[in-house]
Amino acid sequence: MTDANETWHMYVPKPYRASDPLSIIAAYPFGQIITSCGDLPYATSVPMYVVTTSTGHTELVGHMARNNPHATTLAAGQKALATFHGPNAYISASWYKDQPTVPTWNYIAAQVRGTLHPIDDAEAQLEIMRTTIAQSEAASQSAWRMEHAPDGKVDSLIPRIRSFRITISNIDAVTKLSQTHPLADQKRVVDALETHSNVQDQEIARHMRNLWPK
Repeated sequence: MTDANETWHMYVPKPYRASDPLSIIAAYPFGQIITSCGDLPYATSVPMYVVTTSTGHTELVGHMARNNPHATTLAAGQKALATFHGPNAYISASWYKDQPTVPTWNYIAAQVRGTLHPIDDAEAQLEIMRTTIAQSEAASQSAWRMEHAPDGKVDSLIPRIRSFRITISNIDAVTKLSQTHPLADQKRVVDALETHSNVQDQEIARHMRNLWPK
């Protein structure tokens, strides 16, 4: 019998398969790490970033509060799932004229599966913290570094967190953005979404526009 844990992937209909899953994770790094202990699932929302190690392996790194009950269940060799959610928006069937259908949702998401390795060594945790801060600050176009923290602040925080690395076995991502509908319908969807003040509706409209022929 095939081990379902090794073969199961995120469900992604072919028209919606994302061409660059890593860019989705980089754009929306605040996700959920999901593991199980015994017969209980655990999930914690944390920022996570993809890194390439010196040996060429691709890993996902992050940390959580050590007093989080989830942190005590992390174990070397444990299977882990990380999920990342970009924007999503309700799509009214009334916006589809050329190809009538039912209401749906457009969304962007990614999933990472792999083997978890908890990190308790202080220096290794500092390395992950530096990576997280550097990538987060780059996205915010700021220049703050860990060295800018108040004296003793970082040292006091390290014992309060538990870091992890996930050696990645597969990455899947979906961009469901009305690609299976005629361009005229897509444009009606975008026009409708852009009338909304909801930030996620605006984001979905922007991503839809980016898919159109230039």
